[in-house]
Amino acid sequence: MPSLTRASAPRARIALVAAAVAAAAGCGAPSGTETDSGSSGGDWSPVTIEHAHGSTTIEHKPERIVTVGWSDEATLLELGIVPVGMNASTYAGDDEGYLPWDLKKLEELGAQKPELINTDDGISAEQVAGLSPDLVLGVQSGMTEKEYQQLSKVAPTVPYLDQPWMTEWQKQTVTIGKAVGKEEEAQQIADDTMAYIDGLAEKHPAFQDTTYAVGTVMPSTGEFGFYIGKDARPVIMEQLGFTPAGFVEDLSVEDGRFYGTLSQENADKIDADVLVMWFNSAEERKKLEENPVFQKVDAVQNGAYLGYEDPEQSMAISTPNPLSIPWVLDGFVEKLGKAAEGAA
Repeated sequence: MPSLTRASAPRARIALVAAAVAAAAGCGAPSGTETDSGSSGGDWSPVTIEHAHGSTTIEHKPERIVTVGWSDEATLLELGIVPVGMNASTYAGDDEGYLPWDLKKLEELGAQKPELINTDDGISAEQVAGLSPDLVLGVQSGMTEKEYQQLSKVAPTVPYLDQPWMTEWQKQTVTIGKAVGKEEEAQQIADDTMAYIDGLAEKHPAFQDTTYAVGTVMPSTGEFGFYIGKDARPVIMEQLGFTPAGFVEDLSVEDGRFYGTLSQENADKIDADVLVMWFNSAEERKKLEENPVFQKVDAVQNGAYLGYEDPEQSMAISTPNPLSIPWVLDGFVEKLGKAAEGAA
C-alpha cells in the first residue's frame, strides 16, 4: 500500500477496476469455486446492497466473482470462495503481484491462483467481461460512477459504500459476505478478528492513555501527511486503544481527503506520545530521519517513534482484512508497546 494516497501509488495511479483474461496459473480447486463441501448448493434469495452509487441487487447466487477493490479478495478467501480474478498489488505483491496472506490462504484451500488484475491505470470493463463474472466487488475501492455504470453492464457490481477507499474493514467484510450469501459467516469472521485485536489491546493497557499520530511524507511537496478519520491506519490504532493526538485533529483537511498536511518547518507541532511514519522507500525514510528539525520532535527524542518502509507491512496495515490483520499485527503491536514505553 502506498504510504499516502490510495489513488496514487508510487508506481502509478491506483484506480480499482480492471481485469485480465488469461487462465489462472497453479493447481488445485479451480478459481471461482467454493472449496467447502456442499457450500455451492442451497436456495438463494435476492440480496440488495446500498452503496455510494445507488444500490445493487444480486438476483442469483454468484459463482464467478471478480474483485477490483483492495483486499476484497481476502474476505472471499476466508469464506472459502476463490475469485476468478482479483486485484494485483504492484506495490506490495511478489513478482507476479500476489500478497503473502492471500497466497497462504490459497495454499490452505488447495486452490488455483486467481487471474491477477492490474488496476493501476483504471478500469477496463472489457477486460472484466472477459472473465465472465456474475459479480464484481469493489467495496474497498475508489470506483467512479462511470466505472460503476460500465461494470454494471457486465455483472452486478458493488462499489465502495460511502467514501472512496474508506470502507471500514468490519463493514467491508460483512458487506462482501452479504453479497455472496454468507453474511452470518462473514459477521462471525469480523467478530473473531475484532476479538483478536481486543486481546492485543488488553495485553497493552498503557495504550489507553497514549496519544498517537500516523503519517507519511507527501512525495510531491515534502510536507507531512497525517491520516485521520476512517482511514484504516487510525482505525486500527484506535481499536488498539490509542487516542488521536490533538494536533492532528486541528489540521486543515480538504474535502474528500483522509489526511491533513503539515509543513516540515512546523515539525515542532507534532505533539504525540507515539509517532508512526510510513515511507515509500528507505531513501525517503533516511532523508527525513536525518532532518535536524524532525530529530527535535518529542516522540523521536523520547524513543517513541517508529518508521516503516516495508511495502508488505504497509499494505497489511493500510488495507486491513481478516487475513492481513493476524499476519501483521503481532509484530506491529510489539513494536508499538516498546514505543509507548519510550524504548522503540
